[in-house]
Amino acid sequence: MTYASLLVAVEDGTESDSRLELACDLALTFDAHLTGLCAGSIAPPLYDPLAGGAMVGELLALYRDAAEADVERARARFFEIVQARDVEAAWRGQIGFPGEVCVRAARAADLVILGGRNSRAPTHAPDVADVLMGCGRPILVTPPTRLRNPVGEPALIAWKDCREARFALASALPLLRRARGVTLYAVRSAGEDEAADVELADVVAYLDRHQIRAEAVVADRGEAAVGGQILEAALERGAGLIVAGGYGHTRLREWALGGVTRDLVNDSPICLCLAH
Repeated sequence: MTYASLLVAVEDGTESDSRLELACDLALTFDAHLTGLCAGSIAPPLYDPLAGGAMVGELLALYRDAAEADVERARARFFEIVQARDVEAAWRGQIGFPGEVCVRAARAADLVILGGRNSRAPTHAPDVADVLMGCGRPILVTPPTRLRNPVGEPALIAWKDCREARFALASALPLLRRARGVTLYAVRSAGEDEAADVELADVVAYLDRHQIRAEAVVADRGEAAVGGQILEAALERGAGLIVAGGYGHTRLREWALGGVTRDLVNDSPICLCLAH
């Protein structure tokens, strides 16, 4: 298994440039095609209903012009960077809600690369929760300030025996094969000792069949939040990547991340490979 096609969300700004540079690194590592994506959203204008909405048409036109200008700046920056890196690339830019546009574009990608804690989301950049819960693909969430390329760095797998974690593990195999050491990390509650040992032994054997050597670590659940416990373990090991299942639920018409996933996305200073 490898990544033959990558999709990266692009905006105008230094945070986006850092994410795009990482996407170029990954495209070169895996000899993958890279697609840049930017969706400009038109926020509904505020107006006084007593005025009859006379200015609404003009405001919508101005907002659309501004959104199209944002997309064009992102496109120009995308090709400036990828051409300098000699990466095979294509572009998708349109007006629409960023999360929905990204979910549709993910059908042609093996891995989607998004910015975590993006102040422009969800109206001017894809929201991690919307894409994670809707795209059916693994996503690589990058911190606002990129520290290092996760390829070739230690990796930590946050293990929980469920569908999401299994999907994330299988999706991250290309990255894990290139990791400099892999830790399979499980947080257990009281009374789960024997079950946790059996689960981890199975997963270690699975990884070994994929030529990935992993060390199993079972930690007792402490008073701190599980997400914080996972982050602390990853940082102690100098990890450049955390692999985890992505959990969430619908809240009216939007997706809300579950507690552990939310803490990882909000607090992690290193890249996360998540899958739902």
